[in-house]
Amino acid sequence: MADKSTIGSWTETVTSLPPNRRYICTHESSGKSIVHSSPPQLYHGRAGVGGMARSFSTSTVPAILKADADVNAYLSTSGASSHKGTDIVSPTGQGANLLVVDIAPGGQSQMHRTVSIDFSICVLGVVKMELDGGEMLTLNPGDHVIQRGTLHKWHNGSQTEPARFIAVTLPCEPFEIPGTGRMLKEEHLEGSGAQKHDGSRL
Repeated sequence: MADKSTIGSWTETVTSLPPNRRYICTHESSGKSIVHSSPPQLYHGRAGVGGMARSFSTSTVPAILKADADVNAYLSTSGASSHKGTDIVSPTGQGANLLVVDIAPGGQSQMHRTVSIDFSICVLGVVKMELDGGEMLTLNPGDHVIQRGTLHKWHNGSQTEPARFIAVTLPCEPFEIPGTGRMLKEEHLEGSGAQKHDGSRL
């Protein structure tokens, strides 16, 4: 879980990018498909670095959709799948998170890993992803990464324009990291983020 001391105020924007909308669909009483709601995204983050919004979350996979149980849990202000949750991966170890991450010009996250498989897609700007093995990937809109418990860090590829990526995170079974003798666990390397913004856990 993100360190509460590093999380700034909740806000609908963390960069100059316009807020994105997401529409939660459901069924009306006659069975017809309708839009349930489109509440504003709430970001947490750090000035000058960026932030993360939990766009949707389920506490289980398969998700329990009956009687809008998943929507009600997401719209709640507390709980494992609340829209105000700050975990990158569902704390139940069984759910799915849909995250929107905005990175300020020149911003970068800490080097980190989670016990999950993540599908991260660049949608605006240029996003760079650095692996602890030294590789640096440049992602343009539509480019995406399948993160498999690997140690990585996010960078905005521009010093002047913000960037955005969207990620879906699913818990994975812990495994022994090759050549280390250590089991996979969530890690955030202190001091590895943008200078003056250490502690950001994007």
